[in-house]
Amino acid sequence: MNWKVSIPAIPPATVLLAVLLFVVLTLLASVYLLTQQVWTGINVSTDATNTTLTIESIDEDSPAFGKLQVGDRLAGIKTEQGVLKLTPLLNNFAPLSPATFKDLDAFYHYQATLHEAFIQRDGLTFVTTSGYTAKIVPLAHTPLLSIPIIFWLLCLLNLISPLVGVLVWTYKPHQKASLFLLFQSIFYYLFAVNSATVIATEFYLPPDALQQVLLLQVIGIGFAATLIVLILFYTPTTLTKGHWLLWSALGMTALSIANYHYRWLETPVHIYYMQHPIFYFSAIGAILLQWPYTKQQPLERTSLLILTVSFILPTTFILALHVGPILLGIKPLVGNTPILLFFILIASGLAIGILRYRLFDIEFWWLKSLIWLLGGCLVALIDLSLTALLHASATYTLALSIIIAGFVYFPLRQWLLAKLVPSDRESLQDFLPTFSLNMANATSAAMFEQGWQESLLQRYHPLHLSLLEQKLTKVELSDNGLHLLIPTIKGDQSYRLSGKQRAAHLFNRKDLKYVEALLTIARMVSNASEDRKQAILEERQRIMHDLHDTMGARLLSLAHQAPQAAYKQQVLQAMQTLRETVRVSVKSNPLSLSEHLADWRIEIAERCEHAGVSLHWQQTSELDTEQIQARQLLDLSQTLRELVTNALKHASPSDLSIKITRDPSHLELHLAHNGTISCPSTWIEGTGLKSMTKRVHENLSGQMKIYIEPAAPSLLIAQIIIPL
Repeated sequence: MNWKVSIPAIPPATVLLAVLLFVVLTLLASVYLLTQQVWTGINVSTDATNTTLTIESIDEDSPAFGKLQVGDRLAGIKTEQGVLKLTPLLNNFAPLSPATFKDLDAFYHYQATLHEAFIQRDGLTFVTTSGYTAKIVPLAHTPLLSIPIIFWLLCLLNLISPLVGVLVWTYKPHQKASLFLLFQSIFYYLFAVNSATVIATEFYLPPDALQQVLLLQVIGIGFAATLIVLILFYTPTTLTKGHWLLWSALGMTALSIANYHYRWLETPVHIYYMQHPIFYFSAIGAILLQWPYTKQQPLERTSLLILTVSFILPTTFILALHVGPILLGIKPLVGNTPILLFFILIASGLAIGILRYRLFDIEFWWLKSLIWLLGGCLVALIDLSLTALLHASATYTLALSIIIAGFVYFPLRQWLLAKLVPSDRESLQDFLPTFSLNMANATSAAMFEQGWQESLLQRYHPLHLSLLEQKLTKVELSDNGLHLLIPTIKGDQSYRLSGKQRAAHLFNRKDLKYVEALLTIARMVSNASEDRKQAILEERQRIMHDLHDTMGARLLSLAHQAPQAAYKQQVLQAMQTLRETVRVSVKSNPLSLSEHLADWRIEIAERCEHAGVSLHWQQTSELDTEQIQARQLLDLSQTLRELVTNALKHASPSDLSIKITRDPSHLELHLAHNGTISCPSTWIEGTGLKSMTKRVHENLSGQMKIYIEPAAPSLLIAQIIIPL
């Protein structure tokens, strides 16, 4: 059966109205029950011995006003059998705490006895510890305005739970976890309102009414706890197939509730609270089973951690301070009111874990919460141990416990934080040396961008770094912190880092500020380098233009004055070299090689024609789109010009061939002629040959080889290979 198909498409507004209707009906039922109780107008508190009651306040419109005083200590109610004690007071007593059905019957019998005393027609007589008696005729009904404020506050605060359930269902409908949370919040509110009803009572509740209230509490908390465990089995990953676990868990819960009500079987230790440790350890088991499935999935792992803390933190306190003492047969350390407040934390945490809302902000909240819980438990454990062993004063043992915990807990805390979040503790100042090293040797925009990438990889160790065409103006979080989007230094593209620390953590808002600061520094360094390069280029342009204006004019004058055509040709070549040097030197961007090849071909063709030499020129089509740096172009041009000059001047060939090709990794130039030649090994290296060798080897990082073709001994070949 498809889960999404099996759930009807109910509009969110309808769900909200249905939940609000349930809330209103539940609240009205409890208010009606409270107003049907007799009322004295006396507000009391239990003393430390739990044997007498102290009057805290008396309503001015109540029948007790003027007959008793604030501060009076009530010993009980006068009856024919003697003084009937008013303790344990119902609003300060855990009504589900009776361990056996016999104890539960005794508790109901005590409430029935109080009820009979309070509804006597001639009233009842309160007896103080000093022996003073005051006869009061309670009102048959409690005024609506006299219902304690604590009832309204608890109902209002616990309204958070169903509202959160509706919110999660609205944003993530048709999911098991959101549906479970919705029903969990409804059942919990049923428990919370009926618990608040008990807390709002004056002295007691009639047995029939109390039995109904306790049954609703058992139904509410039973199904709410079961649904919490189911949420942990289905979120963030589904641990079971089918619906057998769902129906089994709900069926066992219904059976347990029916057993409590109909008293079929008395469970060991406690008739009700014995199931709470089972819920607790079942949830722990679900968490442990979920853990390996979330490895290298930071969203799922963080969601699981939030769910874990939202369950473990409140329920641990509830078990330790309320349920545990009841199971041990002693008075709970905390009353009913704090327990209701703890449950609100569970609902809020479960909602965050299911919605995965802003998980990047609270990824380490789970760790801090557990460390806080560990510290509190450690102090309590040491305190109890010292008290039992030393039999010393509680004040001294508490102080000693804090000192011991300080020496044990704080070093452990620092070690644990360093182990679990080591990289996030590295400050910007600590990372700057590494960042500076990546940027120090950059001399171009591409090298700065490469250094920026290396810095991001070294800082965050992501699973993936992708280059996107998206333009960003600032660093952004994506997918609840799974990705971090970062602009490039130039700003025309962006990087996407996925899976912080090899997918162990989520990116957070601290990372936003961190990377923004690094990006600002990177852009400042890059801009400073560009400004320096621009200043150098402008100075070079000025020098070159001055050189062209002065030397060009002198060379032109010499060309006109040259007595022989050969000298005039050499001067014109020098002018051409100067003009090309100036033109290329002032360029900063890569230049088109094909355009300059055309210029070289025209120049060499003119020189060959003047010398009576046939030129054969070949170049491959791959060169049409080739780009070359200005400095490389200048060195290659001067080398080719020198080779042609040497061939025409010293060899007097009849044919000159030039072939230029490109391989994937290098540019190759062949110059061959059939002039007067000798073995290159016998040549005496002059200035021209030295200059060519230096340009090719040092400036171009290439190779130059001059040899006689073995298959054609009359052919001399110069081969130049330049890496690209």
